[in-house]
Amino acid sequence: AERKKRLAVSTVRQVSFRAGGVAPAGAAAAVGGLVHLVHQGIMKITLFFGAGNFAETLGVHRVSEMDGVGRRMPWTAAAFSVAALGMIGLPPLAGAVSKAYLQLGANEAGQAWVTWVLWASSLLNAGYFLPILWRAWFRRAPERWPEEHAFGRWETHWMLLVPPLVTAALVVWAGLAAESAWSPLAWAKLIAAREYAR
Repeated sequence: AERKKRLAVSTVRQVSFRAGGVAPAGAAAAVGGLVHLVHQGIMKITLFFGAGNFAETLGVHRVSEMDGVGRRMPWTAAAFSVAALGMIGLPPLAGAVSKAYLQLGANEAGQAWVTWVLWASSLLNAGYFLPILWRAWFRRAPERWPEEHAFGRWETHWMLLVPPLVTAALVVWAGLAAESAWSPLAWAKLIAAREYAR
């Protein structure tokens, strides 16, 4: 579907950040590249979980069909929104942490141009995620969805709802608790410290 193609293209572009984190050959940049591998993974899987829920519950497969989906499936749409804003790099979400370390590493290596690339990436992400979120939350829902399935008082089957809520919570936690000992950032720092100590 169109929406999943957008997410797949975004995934390919994120690979360049991981390569960009290692390329400047500095510890901070390596931390940024490593932690972005994890952060991008949890953000992107949240987006795919959300897209899957919309498809399975409402038969929504295209961005143009997402009008008002936030009112019909608020929990799924909220998880999708958290991940999308994280991909843009909004604090205090996971994406902001890894982009900050990529920028720090680039500055330490004297490659300030990377900052412009990161800003351009955030603008591109905003360009294709914000219209989706606007449709989901602020456009009027259609009278009928393409293929709606009812799940009683739940917006979708609980087994479909729980995964995006868990991964969206991880997106928030990875940003808010970035400096905790169990965060992806802490593990990335540990790995980078060992590698650059050799």
